[in-house]
Amino acid sequence: MAKNKKDIPMWAKTGHAKPVSRRDFLAAGILPFAATMMVPNWMSLLLGSQAHAQTAGDCPLPETLIPFVTLNLAGGAAMASNYLPMNSKREPIASYSKLGLGNNQVPIEREFGNVPFAGLNNGVLISRFLTGIRAQANAQTLARTAFIAIPVDSQNDTSSNKFDISGAITRAGLVGTNLPNLGRVNTRTGIRQEAAIVAPPSPLVVSNYNSLLTSIGYSASLGRNLNQNQKNSLAKLMSSLNTSQSRKLASIDGGQAVKTVLDCAGIKNVDIVQKGSSVVDPRQNANYSAVWGVNANTAANNRELIFGAMIYNTLVGQAGASNLELGGYDYHDNTRTTGDTRDQDAGVLVGRILQSASVLGRPVFINVVSDGSVFSPDSQDRNAVWAGDRGSNGVSYILYFDPKGRPATSDYQIGHFNDNQAADPSFLTGNNPELAAAAVFANWCQANKRMDLFDRVAGRLFDSSQLAKVVKVA
Repeated sequence: MAKNKKDIPMWAKTGHAKPVSRRDFLAAGILPFAATMMVPNWMSLLLGSQAHAQTAGDCPLPETLIPFVTLNLAGGAAMASNYLPMNSKREPIASYSKLGLGNNQVPIEREFGNVPFAGLNNGVLISRFLTGIRAQANAQTLARTAFIAIPVDSQNDTSSNKFDISGAITRAGLVGTNLPNLGRVNTRTGIRQEAAIVAPPSPLVVSNYNSLLTSIGYSASLGRNLNQNQKNSLAKLMSSLNTSQSRKLASIDGGQAVKTVLDCAGIKNVDIVQKGSSVVDPRQNANYSAVWGVNANTAANNRELIFGAMIYNTLVGQAGASNLELGGYDYHDNTRTTGDTRDQDAGVLVGRILQSASVLGRPVFINVVSDGSVFSPDSQDRNAVWAGDRGSNGVSYILYFDPKGRPATSDYQIGHFNDNQAADPSFLTGNNPELAAAAVFANWCQANKRMDLFDRVAGRLFDSSQLAKVVKVA
């Protein structure tokens, strides 16, 4: 008797040999979609990192870890001229004359406890980054935020610096319950920075608010990044998971894990789809909406709605890490006007993120990075113009907000500047963006009181004595 077409196994219908392992499912074109497009938050189940937390029939739960946001200022921002970098003794360097700040008597404005920023010049705060933060985050929020700077030499005007740690954060266990990691640029990391330590899963690139709406369900995801045969195969597989094919899948070596992944992502996500846009819409919270200045009439391509929605979903745990990006930071146009405007815009965005966390009562860990930096002509002018690129005086920032109170830190700077007005390359992170990024990851792990995660993900990237030098969160 001829075999009924309905009984033909899926692997045969798609022209593959009988799958017996995860590798075979990957080869069949089923798991690439399941693992990176529809179920990025359950991919760790396949990798084994959370299998211990799963019982039969249950969906794995993501780790409860501090939400993580990266802000990339693309082009080479003057971050060493907003935060005021210090020497190894935490004293001002001999001169800041190439950093657009004049001599070592730069007026200092303290914030986040005792952190030095470029202070008042003719009654105006030189640090427009700090100006922007203060415009959005209230005094109570600032009083609950810690700040750490990392002097680091990085390449100018390139996307090749290894500053992104979203992969390490994901591997450590920070995954969204409904959405994957979020990004703004169509790159592997979602920003124009390369991955440090470990490559991340492909992020959801949020080009407008509707990108989130169309990514919360199986049926919406089905239309993206699959050829027709893969769509047909996946749809047929999903539709029969509750019947005999479910039992067949579970009987294959490793198949129960695959079944759970698909089941959690598709069948058990029906309730999410039914809830509609309220799942991802930050405008459901009036106080949160006020932080971003958005409402029901805000256009889907409005930047504040896009950023606000990304941050909202990351803070409440519905998405993994968020990677934001602002352009226009290659601003050495022989003025200070463009740079001041861009720096203040970055501060406004960071201030909104901090205030968002405060409104929601959630902690947040922010890493601000840029590709290289700028220099001014050698001048005693406290407001000298930006004349060109100079990656050696680069700095990245960590901001860590805790609604319970300012996190304790042992220092506000990792590494130091030397009298060449540059990040000292003798310090282990001074001329290596990837190690600077690893230092950020180590501090995030410490903030979670989970240094075991650093060992698990980064291995022996730092030895114990080096970790003692770079971990400043108490």
